[in-house]
Amino acid sequence: MKYRAIVVPKTKEAEQSLDYDKVMPEQLLEVVLDEDEFDNLLAIGFFERINSIAGSNIDDYEDENITDEEKLKEILRSEIFSHSAVTNKLSQLRNLFEEAIKRKTGIYFYF
Repeated sequence: MKYRAIVVPKTKEAEQSLDYDKVMPEQLLEVVLDEDEFDNLLAIGFFERINSIAGSNIDDYEDENITDEEKLKEILRSEIFSHSAVTNKLSQLRNLFEEAIKRKTGIYFYF
C-alpha cells in the first residue's frame, strides 16, 4: 500500500524543518489516507477542485503544498467539504485546512 498523507506543520519552525525533511512526527498534524479513501476523494473530484481553486497539482505520485492563506480560506469557503460519500474523512481534512490557517503554516500533500 502506498503511503499517502496530508500534513500541517504545527509551527513555522516545523514548516521549515519539513522543507529539509528534518521534521519530527510530533511537530505535525497528519491525516493518512488508505487506498479506498484516496480513491473516493478522487472520485468525488476533491483534489481536482482544490487544484482549480489553488492553482496546485495535487495528484497521485505528486507532492504538493498550499501555503497561501487566501487560497486556504477560499478552499474552506467552497463546497468541497460537504460531499456525503466520505463525510468523516472530509471533516478531518477540513480541520487540517482550519489548523493551517490558525497556525499560519500550510497544508502539504504527500502522495
